[in-house]
Amino acid sequence: MLFQESVRHSADLDLHLRSDLPPAAQVADVLREGLEPLAKLLEQHPLGVNVLRPGQDLIGVSSPAGGVLFTIDLNRMGSVIQSGIEEQLLEGLGTRDTANVKFVSRDHLLLQKAEAFLLRRFVKARDAYDIRFLLDSGARLNGHLRDHLADLLLGDIDREQINERIASVTDDLCRAELKGFLPKARYEALEKEHFQSLKDGLSELFGEWL
Repeated sequence: MLFQESVRHSADLDLHLRSDLPPAAQVADVLREGLEPLAKLLEQHPLGVNVLRPGQDLIGVSSPAGGVLFTIDLNRMGSVIQSGIEEQLLEGLGTRDTANVKFVSRDHLLLQKAEAFLLRRFVKARDAYDIRFLLDSGARLNGHLRDHLADLLLGDIDREQINERIASVTDDLCRAELKGFLPKARYEALEKEHFQSLKDGLSELFGEWL
């Protein structure tokens, strides 16, 4: 989730696969066992961990009262290549436990956000905001990442379609999707400039193909 310092809550966890996927029911069994200590600590034991949509690999984690706490989407799209993975050693709070956590690099996140902006059924201002945020954080599409995007554009999307999608990032769309989720000062600055910096970020990212 890239909405920094926001009150936005994401109720799903997307796991991007790097190998073949075991059956969703088997994944649910592993999650049920692995989450048990945390569920007890948070007084949410026993958790319900069930496959919500057979065939779509969507798993729901629910409280003892039956309300869904979050979902887990075993994502078969937007695969992460080896060079797009970074690793960092993290320490647990109040324990001596450590873990090597693997996560997607900012550059690779920028590629995924570019694909999401172009391929979603409906344009989302959230994607435009995340692209601007990543660019401002130093993320860039170079080398093979640029080639991945070029292959997508060469096969499916032309300049006119890109321009139409950028034009779809209107003031009304941005207000509906960003107001109330971004820090007040950040949102007001964007609204004052009619969200032009978001459109400029999109033009910068896709400029080579416009």
